[in-house]
Order: sequence, then structure tokens, then C-alpha cells
Amino acid sequence: MADISFKISFDLGSVLEITRIVNKSVFPLLNQAVRAVTEQTASDWQKEIHQAKLWSGEKDAYAATVKWKMTGDFTAMVQSDYKYAAEIDNGRPARDLKKMLDTSTKVRRTEDGRRFLVIPMRQNVKKLQAAGLYGVAKALQASMITGQGQRASGEVTHLSPKSGMSKAAKQSPFLSNIGSKGENMVNQNNYTWGQKLSKADAGENKWAQGMHKFDTSTPGGGKSSSFMTFRIMMEDSKGWIVPAQPGQHLVRKVTTAMQPRAQAAFAAAIKKQLGS
Repeated sequence: MADISFKISFDLGSVLEITRIVNKSVFPLLNQAVRAVTEQTASDWQKEIHQAKLWSGEKDAYAATVKWKMTGDFTAMVQSDYKYAAEIDNGRPARDLKKMLDTSTKVRRTEDGRRFLVIPMRQNVKKLQAAGLYGVAKALQASMITGQGQRASGEVTHLSPKSGMSKAAKQSPFLSNIGSKGENMVNQNNYTWGQKLSKADAGENKWAQGMHKFDTSTPGGGKSSSFMTFRIMMEDSKGWIVPAQPGQHLVRKVTTAMQPRAQAAFAAAIKKQLGS
């Protein structure tokens, strides 16, 4: 869990000696100031998350977990229980996405036993526009999902097999489980394919090669399209490695910026309460 916490202390001198009770009924303005600062801190943290170098789905998921609460009359906490909050702040190690082949029920096999997944990738319209490809992409004959069927997990699919089964495929506990436990059925989309962006049209933009346009319009709504490429993640591929990411230190940014503002707000509240 990543936490932002404020613990406020102050010296009320003779006032404290007289009352012997310091709580929000005695200093309501300070209580209000702590509450306002805490709520603003949560908002600032969410803002930093949305401005961070993260994919949009992770930003939304992370920001939604930022909560604040009063822990006393003059203390409060802002916290997040997002499971990746600490590594976003402190840094992420390199990750091999091919490890998904060990656990995904969507995995298939080539005729020589190599495991692979077909990975759909949505392409951003702004990225297409920046590459000068949006016009030709928009003009493509649309592909459609016509229904959904099922197939056996780990099924053998013709995919330009190499000779011989790889060592990793032979030793895979996933494949041995398929053989011992029988077929595990998974859902599979059925497609009617339209045109795709040719290599010549994509030019140097390799990420756009083979891209399909899908009609995502809804009845009674406006026309809309999405653009998808489909890539093969093969177990013996050298790619699919996410490099290590440095820490983004979002919590430190928020607390560093808020601390002087918070102390000024608390001092002002006390001064106004004491009438001096």
C-alpha cells in the first residue's frame, strides 16, 4: 500500500493549559483546515496519476483507489491500495510478457508444439493521424465479429512450424495438464475479415502493418470505428520484453508540494481561531 499521511502538531501554550482538552469543538477551524488539505491532497494525487507515464486503463484503476479519511480531530491519511502503486513510485523491473503462455487458457500450439497467443492491439486514432495513416485506414473495408464459438485450449494450429518441438514446449506443465485433464474449452470470436493495411501503405510504421478496421457503430448512435492489429506472441520469440521502468515518485511529488501549503493553512486556522 502506498500512503500519504499527515500528522499535525502545534503548541497552544496557555490555552492548552487552561482547557486541557484540545479537540475539534475547541478548534473547529483547524479541524476544517486539516479536512480540506487532506481532500485536496487526494485530488492532487489523482491528478499526478492521470499525468503519469502509464497506460490509460492503469491510470483509471490506480486513481480510483485513492481514498482519504480523518484519523483524529487534527490528523488524516490519504492512501491507495492499488497493487502496483509501490512499483510505480519506486520503479518496475523488466518483465517478460511471454510468461503469460504458462498460465493463459487462450494459448495455442504450432504443429511442432511451440506455444503462442494471438494478441489484439487497439491502435490510437491520434497515433494514426500523426503518422498520416488515418485517411487510408478509415477507407478500409471493415472487418466484423460475427459471433462467438469455442475451441479447445492448447489446440494445435498451423502457423509456419519449425522442425522439432522446442525444449520449453516439451517441458511445459501447461501442455502436460491439457493432456492429462482433457480438453478445456475457451471462447473464440468468429470474424468476417475485410481489408487490412498493407505493408506498402504502412511504410516505416511497422506497428500499423496488417491493421484492420472494425465498425463499432451502435444502432441509433453515431458512426464509429476502431482499428486493431493482431500480433503473435511465440514462446521462443526474442521480443515481448517490457524494459525496466524508473520510479515516477508520484507520492513524493504530492507531499513535497503540499507540505508548505498545509502548514500555512493550519497556522492561518489557529491564528484566526485565537483571534490574533
